[in-house]
Amino acid sequence: MTDLPIEQLQTIRDELRAEIREAHGTLKDLRSEIKTARELVPLLTDELFEAEVKKQVDALGNATEAAMDAAVDRVIKKFDELQAIATGEDRQSRRKGQPSIPDLFRARAAIEADRE
Repeated sequence: MTDLPIEQLQTIRDELRAEIREAHGTLKDLRSEIKTARELVPLLTDELFEAEVKKQVDALGNATEAAMDAAVDRVIKKFDELQAIATGEDRQSRRKGQPSIPDLFRARAAIEADRE
């Protein structure tokens, strides 16, 4: 056996029992935390999924809005070009020597007036 006195062995035994109790308490706490974590993981996963979906939907919304704004700007530009042509303010057509629409209407009206 050992040469340690019985009192010292009993002290070591008591210390070991105290350590074992503490280890059991820590193990119990760890199991409780693991259980809580297992319960939270699906919730966190759902929350992360929802957050990612929201992020992507917001990005899609921003991209859609930008595309719509660009389309509206193109349509407005085309209508402005049409207005310029209709009112005779189209400089490109005038540079090409083409008469403006108002000038064509005036010429047509003059021809009709001469016929009467």
